[in-house]
Amino acid sequence: MELLSIFSPPLRTSGTLTVAGQSAELDLDLGDVLDVLNFAAAGRYEAWNGNLGVIFDANYVGIEQDTTLPGPVGADLNVDVRQKWFGILGAYRVVDGIYGANNQRYTIDFQVGLRYNSIRQEIDITTPGPGNPSVLGGDRDWIEPVIGARGMWRLNEQWTGIASLELGGFGASGNDLQIGANVGFDYQPWEKTALTFGYRYVSVDYSDTLSSGEFAYDVDQHGPYFGIKVFLLRGRDSVIERRYSKAALLRSRPLAHT
Repeated sequence: MELLSIFSPPLRTSGTLTVAGQSAELDLDLGDVLDVLNFAAAGRYEAWNGNLGVIFDANYVGIEQDTTLPGPVGADLNVDVRQKWFGILGAYRVVDGIYGANNQRYTIDFQVGLRYNSIRQEIDITTPGPGNPSVLGGDRDWIEPVIGARGMWRLNEQWTGIASLELGGFGASGNDLQIGANVGFDYQPWEKTALTFGYRYVSVDYSDTLSSGEFAYDVDQHGPYFGIKVFLLRGRDSVIERRYSKAALLRSRPLAHT
């Protein structure tokens, strides 16, 4: 079993937000993102029994900005945009082999499951004087199917390369397609702890209609991630790697003659 906690600030955010039928284009670089970033984090828990595994995956990104409209009214605006999800996936390891002179391990697994997804797009408008503030937009949440694949290959005793791809939505509740892709490395200087880092891409194409008008979130986010993996039972793949090492040693010996 392993527990993964990562921090993943989106290096660049671009796309279109639509609230109450009004659209706004996004094109935020690193400085812009850090100015409006509220919080960004992700976590993942995996448990494996042989080639079968179960994965719990969670993600949160929130941006918020306050501004004042020009003109005699001088209305204050608070823009609050958040996306979060929680997924449960079953996994099956279809490839589990070794390569190279040092018998390093590589694996490929497929995943399928369900994900709870939630998007908030709210604009709070506060004008001077009496009266209640006006709120445009709102929250939408739904459950969608998810499929994915991941490859991992050991480079040496401490380094592992990882690449993964997830696809979700497929039209469920207005989410045409959600894409998540990661490429990175694990560095494991300790038996039960590894540092993980790499590059992450997330794309969402969602649209729906609320009572106030069209509600759409068509956004790409990408940037570096870094975090910590904790292996709750024992160091990663230690039993399997010992098994492979023993098998390779047996293959190198001549067969005994009777």
